[in-house]
This record gives sequence, C-alpha cells and structure tokens, in this order.
Amino acid sequence: MNKLISAASATLLLLSVGCASTSEPPPSTTPDGLELVRSEKHSAVYMKPDAQLDVYEKFGVVPCQVAFRKNWQRDYNSAHRSSTQQVKQRDMDRIKTELGEECTTFFTSALSEEPAYELVSEWQQGEEVLLVFPNIVNLDITSPDINSPSMTRSYSASAGSMTLYLELIDAETSEVLVRAYDSKADPETFVNYANRITNRQAADRMLRDWATRLRAAMDQTLRASSDDM
Repeated sequence: MNKLISAASATLLLLSVGCASTSEPPPSTTPDGLELVRSEKHSAVYMKPDAQLDVYEKFGVVPCQVAFRKNWQRDYNSAHRSSTQQVKQRDMDRIKTELGEECTTFFTSALSEEPAYELVSEWQQGEEVLLVFPNIVNLDITSPDINSPSMTRSYSASAGSMTLYLELIDAETSEVLVRAYDSKADPETFVNYANRITNRQAADRMLRDWATRLRAAMDQTLRASSDDM
C-alpha cells in the first residue's frame, strides 16, 4: 500500500486540534515558508508545502514552554494594591513550571495509550523522528494562587484562558512541518472559591482536550493508511 500522506490528508492531523480565534484573517504564509491550509473565522493551521508525515515511525514530545499574556502581572497587580496579594516573579515561575509539566504529561500520555506510538527521548543522526512541541502562550489566570502570608481568599466565575501553540518538527533538520493554534477559556459559571487546585482542574480540562484530539487525529491519518495495507 502507498503510505504517502498527502498535504490534504496530513492537514487533518492538526485541524482537529483547532486554532486561535482572531478578529482578522490569518496571513496566507509564514516567514518560515508554511502555508495556510485552512482558513475560517476561528482557524489558523499552517503546513510546509508537500510535507510528508509517512516517513516518521518514532515520535518525541518536547517539554512544553509556558508564557503569560503580555502585561498580565502588571494588570493583575494594579487591581490588587496590597503587597501580600500581588503576584511576584517567583509565583509566575512556579506557575509556568507546573503548567509546563502538566502540558508535557498530557501529550506524552495521549501518545502512550494503547496502541502506543513509539516515543523516544533521544535519537541518532539520520533517524526519522517527528517532534511534537506543545506550548502554552497568552496564559491569563483570573485568580492565581500566590504564596501569601495573608488568609485572603479569591473568587471568580472563570479560571481564565490560554492558547495552545503546537508545532510538528523534524528532529534531524529542526524544520517545522506543521503549526497550529487554539485558544481556550474556562467557561464562566457561578462565582466560586479559586485556588491552585481549581485552577489546575480548569487547565487540565483544556490540556486533556487538546491532547486527546491530537491523538485522535494522528490515529485517523497515520494509522488509517497502514490499516489499508
């Protein structure tokens, strides 16, 4: 059977992940030569022209990096004048580390579920390895749990929002083959007590959905072709 995965077929791999909602249409190309392969109001998926994913039998998950929304700390602290309620750099560093580890774990676990993909942490020159690189950007936490000596409590109707910035990269050449975006917000409900646990639960729901949809899309494209042999 011809295992070739065409550009149109490979696009499905990331379409299921979804993309960031923007008020303006996304550009048709990126500075590194990727082309827009789906253009809708809430979509931005880019792919290298004629990229083929059929050659990859090994996969690696790159540790997730996390970045807050621009000026998030300034905006939050301006609304909380008490020094005991303000976010410090150490709070942000802790949140980024914990969320990054959660993100990496979810994507690794999704690809490790049976029937598992062959995951590697190291590879040799010349090996065909596709890297899955999930990143979280525009992290906006409504009520962060900070290390404060005070006994104040925070309440909010939504934990906040964040955007997935996902790339599929050739391990040998470091060339980005596919790039996709997806923004999610914790749905607003009734106002409730917010802390580290509730914030993590909200983040986990988003991460689980992203990782599950990527795994389903990979199964649909990569494994559907092998089943036809």
